[in-house]
Amino acid sequence: MFQVNDMVLYGTNGVCKVVDIDERDCGGRMVEYYILKPIYASNSTVFVPVNNEKLTSKMRYVLTKEEIDEKIHSISKEHEAWMDDERERKEHFKDMVSRADTFELIQLIEMLMEHRKKVTERGKKLHVADERMLQEAEKMICDEFSFVLGIPKEDVPSYITSSMRENV
Repeated sequence: MFQVNDMVLYGTNGVCKVVDIDERDCGGRMVEYYILKPIYASNSTVFVPVNNEKLTSKMRYVLTKEEIDEKIHSISKEHEAWMDDERERKEHFKDMVSRADTFELIQLIEMLMEHRKKVTERGKKLHVADERMLQEAEKMICDEFSFVLGIPKEDVPSYITSSMRENV
């Protein structure tokens, strides 16, 4: 169970602080909620029912610097094959993003960047759904890494690239 003041990653909301755990009236019955404040959207508040496993499974503690470096160093340039079926690919990518697994997100970014390069060379653009998934994955990674490493979001990609080079 998460505690007040814990820093968590909550799906596409990014890094959030658990500011309270409170009971609220929900259709005549009291439900306990984690009350989250996204750190990069301070005007937002997210309510997550404590007993809703589907929603709480999207919450996890932010990584430490050591865990970030370990994840980066474990990344291989080998990744799964590109799925040609747009609907199947969109669902698969959506699942990857919803799990918020750092390793998977970085792999997804690598795969989409590589595919974007290939289609651009043929004078085409990345499919809109793929572009959206790329942006979501990048936002999630940049939010968390920026927060944990204490660097600007725009410096996160170069941090990952240089850390991957050190591993070679």
